Amino acid sequence: MRVITLLASFLLLAVSSQATAADYVAMSGAELYSRFCASCHGVTGRGDGPASESLKIEVPDLTLIARRAQGTYPRDRIEKIIDGRYIVGAHGSRTMPVWGEDFSRLEIGNPDAERSTRLIILRLADYVWLLQKPAEN
Repeated sequence: MRVITLLASFLLLAVSSQATAADYVAMSGAELYSRFCASCHGVTGRGDGPASESLKIEVPDLTLIARRAQGTYPRDRIEKIIDGRYIVGAHGSRTMPVWGEDFSRLEIGNPDAERSTRLIILRLADYVWLLQKPAEN
């Protein structure tokens, strides 16, 4: 129950009633990451954000994604995980917010809402790619 309450609090904070998809489309990947991801994944992506200690699961270190994938950044998989509307079986239970739905709901009825959501997710995936540690020699 504590985890659900914590996540609900972060979601309400992140997606405020006055925010629109257009507000988020205007943000850079770094700004989006800071707003939606850093509370759990940490500023540098190492899984050490202030909310990480309150979660029952270990928050993944995003800087190691490419290393764990034999040196290739699995962009499509990362986009699907961020979007959250696609079930990633190996990802286990869904603790992370379903950002794709949340961003799309900001502008129900707007035909560009889905396109805006896709752009936000692409920017987040680009930023996570920038967080990758270089391959070990």
